[in-house]
Amino acid sequence: MHSKSAYLTLCFLLFLPLASNGGGDVNILVNPGFEAGMDGWADRNCAIAAVTSPVHGGSGGAKAYERTADWQGIKQSLWGKLVEGKPYKISGWIRLDNAPSGPVALSVEQQDDGGTNYHNVASATATNDEWIKLSGEFTLTVTGALSVLDLYFEGPAPGVDFYVDDVSVLGPKFIPPPPVPVAPEATGRVDVGARRQKIEGLGASGAFYTSNFLGHAQKTRLYELLFKDLGLDIFRIRNTHDIDETAFREMIEIAKGGEAALGRDLKIMVSSWSPPVALKSNNSLIGGTLAKRDGKFAYSEFAQWWQDGLKAYAEAELRVDYISIQNELNYEAKWDSCKFAPTESADAALAGHDVAFDAVWQKLNAETGADAPKMLAPETTSIGDARSYIESMSDLSRVYGYAHHLYDCSDCGSTPDRYLSKMVAFDRFNAENGGKPVFQTEYEFEPNKWSGAMNTALLMHNSLTAENVSGYLYWDLFWGPGSGLVVLEDASSFTIQPAYRAFKQYSAFIDADWQRVDAATDSPGLRISAFVSPDEKKLTAIIINTTPETEVALTLSLDGFSASRGEAYRSSETEECVRVEGFTGSGPVKLPAKSITTLSLAASE
Repeated sequence: MHSKSAYLTLCFLLFLPLASNGGGDVNILVNPGFEAGMDGWADRNCAIAAVTSPVHGGSGGAKAYERTADWQGIKQSLWGKLVEGKPYKISGWIRLDNAPSGPVALSVEQQDDGGTNYHNVASATATNDEWIKLSGEFTLTVTGALSVLDLYFEGPAPGVDFYVDDVSVLGPKFIPPPPVPVAPEATGRVDVGARRQKIEGLGASGAFYTSNFLGHAQKTRLYELLFKDLGLDIFRIRNTHDIDETAFREMIEIAKGGEAALGRDLKIMVSSWSPPVALKSNNSLIGGTLAKRDGKFAYSEFAQWWQDGLKAYAEAELRVDYISIQNELNYEAKWDSCKFAPTESADAALAGHDVAFDAVWQKLNAETGADAPKMLAPETTSIGDARSYIESMSDLSRVYGYAHHLYDCSDCGSTPDRYLSKMVAFDRFNAENGGKPVFQTEYEFEPNKWSGAMNTALLMHNSLTAENVSGYLYWDLFWGPGSGLVVLEDASSFTIQPAYRAFKQYSAFIDADWQRVDAATDSPGLRISAFVSPDEKKLTAIIINTTPETEVALTLSLDGFSASRGEAYRSSETEECVRVEGFTGSGPVKLPAKSITTLSLAASE
């Protein structure tokens, strides 16, 4: 089976239930009155919190605060909960906190193959002395595959806080179809002759918490875990030249320590979170855009800052392989950031990424020529937003590869197949715009549960096989308490998160310059991908058993590769990349439910 056809079929089947009918009208929301705190709810790029006063009813409510834009507020995903074509009555109560009055709205954001649409359900003027009710109707109509459907409250001016309570979405309850039965035996096929993308590498970021890492009592063990054991190919760091020289030196030290642990070079990717404040429109590392000089954006100074930073890396004997001139350039962040438009708007409110990119490219190539690092663009927060930036660039021959993150799909980390239509669409777009290597340079979701680890594996699988990415980077290789592949709990202890196991099943067995080859199985519960080494002496196949309960025995045939020996390694809720006894490269391999198995095969001499 051709892999792209398989995913298009899967994508279609995944969203087919939206057309199914449901039962009688019910409130389909989770925790509609906030009696269980913020369970089921999420922020829309602002702070949110549960409150006990003021409330409209019951004992709980919610508050949205630290808002920097009128669209920011409180949301809940309706994805997979609504029946297409059926009307739903939506309502909720809202009041302001720190302003006497202001506009408020109840809206729905919808993303599908037709693009992104914002539906206004109800609007009104709210006050800070009484609750008002917003109510209206919404009927879902989907174009292609639906990936995002969020109900949210928005409206007041930036800086105005507001409360929400007693929300309802009344309509027929969505009834999912019964799961497809999975047989305990399956067959699969790897076709080494059917070649796909070359792999640039698998990696992760070490952009923050560098002093915690270097000061850790178990630093030597951390180097082994994060670089040697993971077999890391790409290490993404933050350009803090002329901003935080201590952090700049620390990132270089960790990169060199990682190379020493690996016993080989790392590919270094450098991204800018923000240029220095002297180059910012708001004289702050947070927010804003490039500064202006005599009415024009300081593109040449921005390019010089990049050149000076790369010279500092070179003087420290660290070779930089890739750069991205701005991390998440399309996002109004509350941390170090700098916003660029695809190209300068008529009012010149934002600097243009197209001009900034060309200025940096020209500067680096004039100074270093063939030794200049490969430039990636545009490193947006999302797949979809990347397209407008790429289409605005004047000379795509200057772009080595396209880069993006995966933060445009609300709650999709828990259901990774919702990305499939976006991935397939971007792969098609890439083929029409240069056919360049694609890098997913930052993402994480639910790193502290095995379900999150399984989703990490599924997202990597989908990225590699549906979008054909050449590079996949997890976000935080290490972090402070609560996050990261490895959590630095304090100065002497750390925790290995379940997502580490999922990532290792890929990164420890695939290296840069390997190539993906076609692979498929006849089981709807299995996902398989395969990769061959440049000398064709090694073959790696990764199989994910997505079923909740069924162990599957997979018999795998290999076209174009004769295995003389092999080993299998497995991760599950109770196993961490353990060697599976008894597998020698042939015969069925047992795949427990909710597990990830990697086959590492060697060719016959």
